[in-house]
Amino acid sequence: MTVIKRDRSNSASDLVQAIHRLIPLLNQEGEGEAADALKQASDALARAKPGSDDLKNAVANIIDAFEGDHDLMVYTHARGQSGEWTVADELSNASARVLNLARRIR
Repeated sequence: MTVIKRDRSNSASDLVQAIHRLIPLLNQEGEGEAADALKQASDALARAKPGSDDLKNAVANIIDAFEGDHDLMVYTHARGQSGEWTVADELSNASARVLNLARRIR
């Protein structure tokens, strides 16, 4: 296995990309308010400098979307193994990636 070391700026750009992948999936689930909150945090994250308070606040807002009012944590849990890739599986994978990247940066 190859381990690629990443710095925070790379992780932040990965997180922005992961959020942009997650947003349409959340909108399909009727989670428009949560999608909007993630979009705002993503925009702030894209503008923030590595290690800045703005970056820390944006990451905190992303994590809060999962653990706070929007309760997106429910989407991170893996679904049943039916042998087919479903929208629920894609949502689970995308939301877990966003949360894991945010936690890594924090």
